[in-house]
Amino acid sequence: MMIQAAFPDMRWAAEDVLVADDKVAARVRFTGTNDGEFIGMPATGKSASVQAIDIIRFGEDGLAHEHWGVFDMMGLMQQLGLAPGAPA
Repeated sequence: MMIQAAFPDMRWAAEDVLVADDKVAARVRFTGTNDGEFIGMPATGKSASVQAIDIIRFGEDGLAHEHWGVFDMMGLMQQLGLAPGAPA
């Protein structure tokens, strides 16, 4: 499954970027319209906007050596109508 096929207009926008020693942390906003199959589900045509957090450790060679990421998949699924909404 290619996320580009599921969200052809997707955008990733860094909202905060922090640098410390050999690590970079970014709070990122994902936006897009579900116009293609996503995790086995047909396109919903719905737009979504969720946050992700990424932390990358760079080596002395300037290359990324480790990556940790957290993506609000539940929020995305709720906005697409593929999961129940949050309780009141």
